[in-house]
Formats: sequence, structure tokens, C-alpha cells
Amino acid sequence: MRKINVILAAYNGEKYITEQIQSILLNFTHLPEYDCHLLVSDDNSSDNTSAIVQRFNQQDPRIELLDNSKKGGPRENFNYLITHTDADYTFFSDQDDLWLPNKMRLFMDRFVELEQQKSGPILIHSDLCVADKNLSPVHPSMFTYQNLNRNPNFAALIVSNSVTGCVMALNRELLIDVQNSRIGESIMHDWYIALLASATGRLNFIDHSLILYRQHGNNQVGAKSASLRDMLFGGSMKKKMALTRESVLKTRAQAQLFLEDHGQRLKPEDKALLQDYVESFEKGSFSRFKLFNNRGIRKSGMLRSVFFFIFYVLGR
Repeated sequence: MRKINVILAAYNGEKYITEQIQSILLNFTHLPEYDCHLLVSDDNSSDNTSAIVQRFNQQDPRIELLDNSKKGGPRENFNYLITHTDADYTFFSDQDDLWLPNKMRLFMDRFVELEQQKSGPILIHSDLCVADKNLSPVHPSMFTYQNLNRNPNFAALIVSNSVTGCVMALNRELLIDVQNSRIGESIMHDWYIALLASATGRLNFIDHSLILYRQHGNNQVGAKSASLRDMLFGGSMKKKMALTRESVLKTRAQAQLFLEDHGQRLKPEDKALLQDYVESFEKGSFSRFKLFNNRGIRKSGMLRSVFFFIFYVLGR
């Protein structure tokens, strides 16, 4: 029997984690042919998160609290979980969403379909329904709400991620590659894994919203509207400019990391693009403009591309 692990990174999640675990267990019932487990890592919560998970474990040994010591944030917490999963398929989960009952079934059917076509690393992700703290829908599609690229190529992923970790799953071939990389030094685990899948395997999108993506005051990472009004006037423009400048520099560091980790395995055109992007920061604006204009080094959406052009191409 093939094994599935759902890995859940938790921190002060007592308010919502029970609903999330219950929704995952309901998904398990639709996969009787698989050996399903839920692995939880708690980032040293100060509330009852660990106690709630342990109570679930007493009722169902498939639910396991791996650790509740300090990790240092969602990236570090997920990186810990990545090193502790050994399943044929690994799903990623946040603590405060709600999975729709057919989520895992649709993912597994897609894995079977893709693996029958060809072996190798596979990452599957889906759309999400943006919801408020009470799980009332705000928008049926996060990809539409945020104007995200449903099928990004490798060039797009170098500078912008549209693969959301909480609706992401990977097969064992990709997992092994991830575990043998320096993902802990990346911007975020889901972004790095998306790059790896795009470069060395397959990145596949299910165009259905398969979870309720709960938005509340304590979200570590959340959904933000990409409307022109919200992007221009929703919050401090000075802060947005500073964050954009910082994010551009981080993409360079991550590109260098990825090149060092996997350069020998990359297709020549992908390796050349990574090298050119890293080196472009030391060159003039015209060199950067050619990458932006001719080779797909840009973000999705007009306003994001404008901001990226200002800070990357013009070097402001």
C-alpha cells in the first residue's frame, strides 16, 4: 500500500486547527487504497495547539505530533517537516484552512494520470477559495483575486511564485530532490519546490478551488487583492516600495542558491537564464531590460511588472 503524509506546520493555532484536522481526516476516508498519515510540527506554541493534536492522536494514531520545540517561523517549521516525511506522496497543510472533501482524491487521481504518462518529479497544486475568518467565501478563486499565473514557466518562477504551499503536493521523486537541497536557505519552501519541479520535472495545476483559505488577523501569509485600487491605495506606498526592493534582491540570492544546488542538472537554456539573471545585477540597465523584455523575467500583472521594472531594470 502506497503511503501519503500530510505535513502541517502549526503555531498558536488552537482556534482553528481542530476544524482543519477534521477536514483532512474526512479526505482520508476517500482514499482507502492509501496508507494516510498527518504529521504535525508545532513551533513552540504558547496556547493549546500541541494538546489538541495529542488528543487527536489518542483517538487516531495516524495523527502524530512530531515536535513542539521552537523552529523560528513557517519556513523553518515546514523545512523541519520536509526532513521528516518519507511518503510516496506528501501534501502540505496550514493550520487554519478547511480542505474540501474531494481535494486529496482529485490530487491522487492526477498523480496516477501523470505517472502513467512518465516517471519523474511531479508537483501538483490547485486554486483556493479565499474566505474570511468564519469561512464565508470572499472570492471563489485566489488566482483571479490576486491575478496570479496559473501555469508559470521557469523564467516567471525565478522572480515570482504562484504556487501556494497549502494546496501543494509532491511525489517521492521530487521529495528526495528537495531533501537533498539547501531549501532552508530559500525565500520560502513552496517557491523553491516550484522552481525545482519546473526545472527538473513537471508542475501541474488543478483549476478548481479545493480549500477554503481562511483569512484572519494572525495569518503568517495571506491573500491580498490585486485590484488596481487595492495595490495603489491599500496601505503605505512607501512600505510597498521598500518591500519590492527587498524582494527583488532576495530573488537574486535564491537564483544563485538554486544554481549552485542544481546547476549540473538543468537544461542549458534554464541554466543560462539563471546565470544571466544573477549576473545582471552587476551590469547595466540595458542588460536587465533584455531579460525583462525578451526572456520572460517579469511578474504577472501590469502593476507588479511596473514595480519590478523600476527596482530591477532601472535599479532604483
